[in-house]
Amino acid sequence: MIGDATGRRLKTTRTSLEILRLILEHDGLTPAELDTMVDSSKSSICSHLNTLVDSRYLVKESDTYRVSFRVALLGERARHRYPTGDDVEAVVDRLARKTGQEANFTVFEHGRLLACYGSSDDGDDETDVRYRSEYHLHNTAAGKAILAELDRDRVEAIVDEWGLPRESDETITDRDRLFDSLDEIGSQGYALVDGEFAPDLVAIGAPVRGTDGNIVGGLSVGGPKYRVGVSQLEREVTEDLLTAVDSLESLLGP
Repeated sequence: MIGDATGRRLKTTRTSLEILRLILEHDGLTPAELDTMVDSSKSSICSHLNTLVDSRYLVKESDTYRVSFRVALLGERARHRYPTGDDVEAVVDRLARKTGQEANFTVFEHGRLLACYGSSDDGDDETDVRYRSEYHLHNTAAGKAILAELDRDRVEAIVDEWGLPRESDETITDRDRLFDSLDEIGSQGYALVDGEFAPDLVAIGAPVRGTDGNIVGGLSVGGPKYRVGVSQLEREVTEDLLTAVDSLESLLGP
């Protein structure tokens, strides 16, 4: 039996996964560097590293540990569960060209948005999403649009899990204010953010659903305020955004 479904958590597993995540994000780390980042003894860290190497999730180069190519292969298999590939990239590229702004597709999983593919009108694909792989929902356009579609209990659970961290002066950090904002979004099918994710950045976003009707991700368009205003986004981009969402959802069809 692989495991049980009793809700039991293993701290050792969580620590191994945290070490794997840190090594991936830093493109390699030494045990000494990990010792400053992980709340475990040096001997315990070395045991986790040895186990991950034996399991072929890490490779050791001199004194530095790096994520193995096997992890990339596993990641590619996981990507097949979501709308990815050339067809999806073409939709996002087309949206960026038509709007003259940055377009991003993110996957919705475990109450977070995970960067999948991004494109900008200057042709510098993915540069804007590579610097960060995960996003909160409460201060991003696609995230708020997704939250507005979920029932309150699930939104409460997401907020309980991830909180409402402040990432700019405009970030909503009060739970009641967040729900008021979600009520305003209502059933319009899209959401706007004005400096909530980062100062002077605006965006419009909408959820993307799979064939079963469940939300699989979000699509957003935005850019700096010197280039576009939030009212301009809503006026000029909403239709293009929702058309692109329909195109993405059609790729998930039978």
